[in-house]
Amino acid sequence: MKIKLNTEDIMRISLFEKMTGANVIDSTSDDEKIVFVVKEGDIGAAIGKGGENVKSATEKFGKKIDLIEYSEDVKQFIKNIFAPVELEDVWTKKFSDDLVVYVRVHPRLRRAVIGDKGKNIDRAVDIAGRLAGVKNIKVVAGLRKDNDKKPKQDEIPEKAAESSTNVEAEENQ
Repeated sequence: MKIKLNTEDIMRISLFEKMTGANVIDSTSDDEKIVFVVKEGDIGAAIGKGGENVKSATEKFGKKIDLIEYSEDVKQFIKNIFAPVELEDVWTKKFSDDLVVYVRVHPRLRRAVIGDKGKNIDRAVDIAGRLAGVKNIKVVAGLRKDNDKKPKQDEIPEKAAESSTNVEAEENQ
């Protein structure tokens, strides 16, 4: 796993590690947020007691902070990338040398996985590509045949609740 980091990335990772004591494997940022991928088992240290480390980092960097726990298991890593959204299923397929990941989500959560203008899925592909060699992530909206469970409004993660209403509106049109 070779990751190219620029000076800004290295400085940001170093500062976050000093603030939290967590080992950071990778970091990426855009205008809205900074994403830190932390070593497996270090997510608690990165979050801090009561979310204290995340709050401090948000103030220090002036951007929203997202944390992802790394896993050598590609399926688990993909689940961690999309947490707290619960994925119905994750599977991989190889096409020549390209690894493609498929994620099945409840139709009401599809929009939360993809994000506004595809930002969430693009970020996920970037992170999974850098650390797990994933070339693409395909979203399948639908329930598994053995799963009739629909998430209730209170089971939808807070950041997904807003966009789930838009998905229903689209599906009804």
